[in-house]
Amino acid sequence: NTTELDIDIPLMDGHKVHAKLRGRLDDKNPIVIMMHGRPGTGNELLQYLGARYLSQQGITTLRLWMYDYGQSYRSIINCSLDTHISDFETAVDYVSSKSQGKVFALGHSYGGLTILGSKARLDGAVLWDPTHGMAWHDSNFDSLDYPEKTYDNLVVGLGGSGYLYPVRQGEQDKLLGDNTSWAANKGYPTKYILAAAGPLARYAKKYFEVADDPKELVEITGAHHQFEDSDAITEQLFAETAEFIKKYN
Repeated sequence: NTTELDIDIPLMDGHKVHAKLRGRLDDKNPIVIMMHGRPGTGNELLQYLGARYLSQQGITTLRLWMYDYGQSYRSIINCSLDTHISDFETAVDYVSSKSQGKVFALGHSYGGLTILGSKARLDGAVLWDPTHGMAWHDSNFDSLDYPEKTYDNLVVGLGGSGYLYPVRQGEQDKLLGDNTSWAANKGYPTKYILAAAGPLARYAKKYFEVADDPKELVEITGAHHQFEDSDAITEQLFAETAEFIKKYN
């Protein structure tokens, strides 16, 4: 029965970040800022169900949209990793200025990469199978399985349900290379929850190796990148997340 509140977080360039709040910003409960992957939304399955689960555990959540409909918000065509990082840091500053509780971050996939690339001051972070720069150079990403076509400023994935991303963003991503060092010297505890059956887990372990203590790593057997393989897998993902936040609250 928790009511969700829509919030617009103002950005320096006149745009806004759309967010949905479950709980209250002005109490002492821990709050988790949730970052979706690319090209996701704050309402995708993992984000919505994760927020509901954490709310039931007494944890406030704020789900972010890195792009959304309307002139006030960003279009995915105009976004890059740098944009994501800057907007995420603005959201952290916004929450920190209003919350009396500890501020955590939760990032799935590209959202995890965003958090690791930021200099945000947090009380902890949970990374769900975070993207790594070397993944773009991995031969496992067979172009026959992931055919793409470029239309003006947008790359469209033609396989399966498809996907899209801006040309400029894709070019920057492929130049990242080994960005393992991003996980070092964060100044807060981190937990890596990896999809053992997916292609990114072996890269995310590189992050864990250089991360400062305290740190935790969990591999979920049978899980692929979206963690939607079964109810048990999704529930383990959420339970591991809630356990970490409560531990460091």
